[in-house]
Amino acid sequence: MRKNIFEILEEKYDIQEEFEVVRQLFIQPCIVYYHSFDKGQLVPLEQAIEISCFYSWKQRNGCVSLANMKDKLGVDAVSTSNIEDMIVCLEYYSNIVYLANLKIYFSDFHIANSNQKTPQFIMLEDNIELLLNHLNYEKHIFSEEEKVVLTPKNPAATAVAEISSEDTAMSILMYNHSSLKGQLAEKKDIIRRIAQEYEPVLDKPIEGYTEYFKTANNMLNNLDIRHNNKAGKKKNELATNLNNAELENWYDELYQLLLFCVLIKDNMERKDKMAEFLKGLKEKK
Repeated sequence: MRKNIFEILEEKYDIQEEFEVVRQLFIQPCIVYYHSFDKGQLVPLEQAIEISCFYSWKQRNGCVSLANMKDKLGVDAVSTSNIEDMIVCLEYYSNIVYLANLKIYFSDFHIANSNQKTPQFIMLEDNIELLLNHLNYEKHIFSEEEKVVLTPKNPAATAVAEISSEDTAMSILMYNHSSLKGQLAEKKDIIRRIAQEYEPVLDKPIEGYTEYFKTANNMLNNLDIRHNNKAGKKKNELATNLNNAELENWYDELYQLLLFCVLIKDNMERKDKMAEFLKGLKEKK
């Protein structure tokens, strides 16, 4: 059976080539700058951000210019053969695009066209989204902090984050961020936060899933998370004999198990609500 042209295009999508396309779209003029005396001039996105709002961005972190920030991040020196390098670059691009959507409307710069966006700006947004999908990454926007974080797609993490407190939600989503790879203290802190917020859930196992809850609690009690398992009364060989790579692997497994336990509880409550709703329908008949 003949493939249609869209299937052919999908098959021919090359991540490295498309990353270079995004790079070029990012540096080309795509924002309309309106002087008081003319009809507007297209300028590059970074130029618009630099002049209009970079100085007030909450995530500037002491950087005095976008060039200064890119130098610290190594954005201009990324290798297209390294996925983590590409994600750092795309995360930077995503934040600059987010800032344009958030703040440029209220300055001397304006995104033009029928939806107040130029075709060039729209293509940049769309191509970033498409590339992230092919890389199996997703964006998380933290509006209060004015930042965008990219993480590998994890439906369970997203679902639990949606029902968690704001601080815990951010931690849950950040767990899979590339910057936390090898960061045992940070990962342990996130797991501890999840366990603390959902302690009432972990203390009351759901019938039929008892072993999952029991295992999660045992891991929390013996992997130097709830207690000091490397010294003192709670010391055990499990925590002291694991090397960092092994310990990180078990933290990652425990993180996923905790998400599973929370979702079991959430979906059991949802099922009970539906059952009650259906029961009410039967009684009305």
